[in-house]
Amino acid sequence: VRVRRSIDFKLAVSTMLSVHACRALRAKRAAVAPLLQRNIWNVSLPVLSGPGGAHTTKYRIVKPGKDGVEWDDFLLALPERKQLVSFTKDVPLFVRYLKVVTDLEGRSHDFLAFLDRAKSGLVVESDVFITTEELLAVMWKNGYSDQERNAVQFTFPGDYKFHYPELSALFDIPEEDTYKFCMRTRTEQSHIGELDWSKVQRKGFIRDHWLVFGTGLIIFKYFPFFNYYFGVKVFGTSMWCVTMYQLLNRWIAKSCRKNEYMAAQKTAHNVMDGEDQIVESMKRFSNDAKCKEYLADFKTEAESKISDYRQALVIKLKDDLTERAIKQLQAISGFEATMGSEMQDLVVREAASSFRDQFPRDTDMQEAAFAAAVKSLSGQQLDVTEDPVSKHFSDAFASLAGVDLATIAGDPQGSLAQRIAYSQQLKEAEFKQTFMVTTQEAEEIRAIASEGGGSQFDLDKLAPHSVERLDALYSSINAKVGYSLPETLGTKPIKETSDSATVTYVEQVNAQLAAASKTLREARLKAFVAAF
Repeated sequence: VRVRRSIDFKLAVSTMLSVHACRALRAKRAAVAPLLQRNIWNVSLPVLSGPGGAHTTKYRIVKPGKDGVEWDDFLLALPERKQLVSFTKDVPLFVRYLKVVTDLEGRSHDFLAFLDRAKSGLVVESDVFITTEELLAVMWKNGYSDQERNAVQFTFPGDYKFHYPELSALFDIPEEDTYKFCMRTRTEQSHIGELDWSKVQRKGFIRDHWLVFGTGLIIFKYFPFFNYYFGVKVFGTSMWCVTMYQLLNRWIAKSCRKNEYMAAQKTAHNVMDGEDQIVESMKRFSNDAKCKEYLADFKTEAESKISDYRQALVIKLKDDLTERAIKQLQAISGFEATMGSEMQDLVVREAASSFRDQFPRDTDMQEAAFAAAVKSLSGQQLDVTEDPVSKHFSDAFASLAGVDLATIAGDPQGSLAQRIAYSQQLKEAEFKQTFMVTTQEAEEIRAIASEGGGSQFDLDKLAPHSVERLDALYSSINAKVGYSLPETLGTKPIKETSDSATVTYVEQVNAQLAAASKTLREARLKAFVAAF
């Protein structure tokens, strides 16, 4: 009977535990389910959980699991200050508001002290705070004006948490008092906050296991069939395995949660980047509905723009031709002005050159120069006819009077007129070579025209070097006479794309552009050859 009752008791206890375990699992799943809901892109984002996953407290309330953190009700636990979890809080909004308040109240030193404390982040206990609504209610109870309460309400969001160092700096109250007030507020509301697990956990995990082993061994030794072998070998080994299993399970679970959280964070980052890229791609098609409106007036606008383009093209060609002709005329005028200014220097240089050539060979001139030198040394006045140098230059300048340099044959060793005529003829030859089409160029063009078929000139019949020479002659002759024509259409071929549907269209357009450029070039060269 005693054995039967023991068995019935064990069955009842196991049934009760299984029922409670099932209820706890269902509650945990129901609480965790909202956190694992997927968003619109059907990807679970880990921002709803922590590195420890979802943690269900002993009150069946789900909180984000964190390593080294235990959640508990402040009203029941009544934690000490050292047992609370601290974190670093960024307070840029509060610093700006505190600056205004302290300036009005003349407490600049309090602001500087708080700023120095919070410049690298304000380290506070995470759950020692009051909310904005709670602060406004306390301000109303203590007689603050509507303007002061509105300043707080319109500056801070409704979910902002004022921790005790902020309240101490804002209202000039000791931190100890603000800490007690915040803790009292959280405790009265049975706030479930974060506690440092290392400070609140029960110590002696392995010790408890071996206390259970020792107590069990002492108890079991009074029962039959529980001998030394069972107590030490079976029960002791089982307890050692249970201890090692629980320790290893903690380490494995911690590592798995950490790796899973990091992988989820990476997935969330990739998902958010993908969402941004999708939105950016969708923005490119935001104006597709307007394409029909644009295409409705495309023909009319294209025809008007083509007409304007033709007119502008003719005006541009006219301006280019006028500009080229003006520049060429200015170059001719400058060349002629240079020739006129160089004529005086040329007469003096040639007269001096003829004297240097004649004096060594003319004995009469040498005797006259000696006599003029002696007479000059004697102090007598020399006449122009007595000085051979003056006489030579005077006669040379007099010989140019009434002489037409265009009819005199040039001679670099002749008289002064012949020397000047020779230099003038060189300048005229240079002028013709620079600004006029020479006979050699005209003959060369006619020879190329004969090679290409004469009156039925065909550019394809020419050899490659003849085509290159014809292009060179075209450019040089037009530059001489100041004539300008466009050599190309001013268009560029379309680059190939990776879209296979547009390859044929691009090739067709490029082929038409190449054919039009070839036709324009052939017409230009044919008209050039026909002029000769």
